[in-house]
Amino acid sequence: MKKKEFRAVIKHIHLNEFKRGRTSTCDSSRSGRSIEASTPEIIDKIHGIVLTDRRVKVREFVEATGISHGTVISILHEQLGMKKLSARWVPRLFTVDHKRDRVTISKQCLKMFQRNPDEFCRFITVDEIWIHYFTSMSPSELGTFQQHFKEKKRPHLAKKKVLFHQDNARIHMCPAPMAKFNEFRYELLPAYSPDLAPCDYFLFPNLKKWRKEIAETDVYLEELDKSYYSDDLKKLENRWNQVYRDERRLC
Repeated sequence: MKKKEFRAVIKHIHLNEFKRGRTSTCDSSRSGRSIEASTPEIIDKIHGIVLTDRRVKVREFVEATGISHGTVISILHEQLGMKKLSARWVPRLFTVDHKRDRVTISKQCLKMFQRNPDEFCRFITVDEIWIHYFTSMSPSELGTFQQHFKEKKRPHLAKKKVLFHQDNARIHMCPAPMAKFNEFRYELLPAYSPDLAPCDYFLFPNLKKWRKEIAETDVYLEELDKSYYSDDLKKLENRWNQVYRDERRLC
């Protein structure tokens, strides 16, 4: 149907509505929760959920608040100014304080890296992602398989202090996990911005590729040389430098 034909149909429908007795050009009331669902209390509740877990799904917001999917999206995008980045809800625009913290943290990490790039490889980061797979192993076989890799995983770190890189989710910064970090004598890097998480730019994109069984994913990871991880971690230097250059140019 051409554009003119669409207009003719719309005009015909409106004329028929007025012939039937309609007198107003305003929209009629319709079913569903009204815009009043976007109350300050609901907005604060959604914001609190985001701060606790930035990976939460829209469906989970709907279940927690009892409002519609569309209203949740509207609150996230329009009221809170957030968008999805690397599967996380993040502010669409950084505030001045966000930018200042981002530059300060990048400079701190850059100095630490440049002092001894090789020593920086005691760096450990944490993140999560959903991948689809099925396994043909029995539970007992799978447990033995996992234990094998736990014993092989960077044994040299047992004698060194771990340099731990984590996000600033509220649940990760509360007293219980922080007490464990102190107990394990972890050296903590400042919390990162979502686009500075190493796993997002060199590991997760490959894990998202369809692999039929978990064994295929394990084989893929096993075949990666150690330099794959160390070289990509060292790319953080470029990212921290870029943050510093970009923010200084905007100031």
